[in-house]
Amino acid sequence: MRLHVTNGQLVTPAGMLHGDLLCEDGVIRGVLDAGTKVDADERYDASGKLVFPGFIDPHVHSRDPGLSHKEDFEHSTRGALTGGTTTVLEMPNAVPPVDSVEVFSQRREQHERSAWTDFGLWGLALGDANLDQIGPLFAAGAVAVKLFWGYALHRETRALVYNLGDEPPENVLMPPPNGQVLNLFAEVARHGGLLAAHCEDKDVLATSQERLGHPIESYQDLLDARPAAAEATTIAIATEFAKATGCRFHVVHLASSAGLDVVRWARRRGVAVSAETCPQYLTLTDQDYGRVGPVMKVYPPVRAQADQDALWSGLNEGLIVSAGSDHAPHTVEEKARGFETQPAGAVGCETFGPVLVDALLRGKTTATRLAEVTATETAKLYGLYPRKGVIRPGSDADLVVIDPEARRTVRNEELIAKQPVSPWHGFELRGAPVATILRGEVAVRDREPVGTRRGRFVAAAHTADRNP
Repeated sequence: MRLHVTNGQLVTPAGMLHGDLLCEDGVIRGVLDAGTKVDADERYDASGKLVFPGFIDPHVHSRDPGLSHKEDFEHSTRGALTGGTTTVLEMPNAVPPVDSVEVFSQRREQHERSAWTDFGLWGLALGDANLDQIGPLFAAGAVAVKLFWGYALHRETRALVYNLGDEPPENVLMPPPNGQVLNLFAEVARHGGLLAAHCEDKDVLATSQERLGHPIESYQDLLDARPAAAEATTIAIATEFAKATGCRFHVVHLASSAGLDVVRWARRRGVAVSAETCPQYLTLTDQDYGRVGPVMKVYPPVRAQADQDALWSGLNEGLIVSAGSDHAPHTVEEKARGFETQPAGAVGCETFGPVLVDALLRGKTTATRLAEVTATETAKLYGLYPRKGVIRPGSDADLVVIDPEARRTVRNEELIAKQPVSPWHGFELRGAPVATILRGEVAVRDREPVGTRRGRFVAAAHTADRNP
């Protein structure tokens, strides 16, 4: 199969280039001058369009298996592909969780049957309880292991417990103590892998909620109950653990200026700490609650304009190296509950790329930097580069074609998600993906799938001397 993409504005490591791409047998064979004559089975005219490396969404909760009434891998990956994402990295906290190499193998086999995008898999870290599985998980190709540092888990299912009052104490498994977490850092470092965590200190959260003195009834209550200090505290502890062990540590869904300050401090000291943020933190603030409503409840919470401004600065200066959707669906009924009992999380993988493209076209960043945080640096961080994440000869021909002149209003009823409840419902976005190319074949054209699903598992290749 030879695909010739013509006359596009290519977003490459060398900057923006006006040119063509020749894709053959799933990989990019050449970056060509515009108008170069080549034999091809298919041509795609990208005149007036931006051609990015296919987006990589490293933070997807497809709820499959165990909670597939909320979402499943077929819906999440088809939505992602429609939004220009060609690779998703699936989080490990389905039921059962990916806390062993046995479950990892089962999950890989299951998802290969339903994937519209290529995909990688995370492993779940439980402290000493599965320390012996960390090495085998990385050997099996896990992109990273995830520690839910601030979350309790259900003792039997290992599912996240969003509100401690929902379960009897005997059913709850609290996060591992910091001594066990230090052991985990050392074990991940020994295998040259990447450890990531949900960074909210459980003791800071408990004290803050106690100080509030009443159930969470307003968005300000939510912010008071989950202060930025909880995020910054955990990142600071992680920095010391990473320094002590040599472990590469990654902060997922960074939400606050306070947390970013600690990441900056760590990196200036030469500690291997990196960070991801998400579209919700880059495009929404607490002032949007009146428009968005309860569906905006995520953990850590969306904060003030000053936090959003700091996150954009961190992204543009290279402190934030990756972006992810944190696609975490719940049922329509669950997201309509009040603050106290509503689970945190929102639909996001289909809008991940489009929301960030809109921000690009509004002047928040550059095309080159957007390609880095949504593809190139993400691929490097998770051991997928240079196979994924870049427009260059020899890499997989994963591409997304963006029409910068297009306009699209996000509507829940048009989303592919099983539970279509988006924080961006009603928002008009500038720019739109008009084609997604997966391994050299057009897979989506104007939001319609072309052919059948053909996603594959992608194993990570981590080494001990890699930096974030």
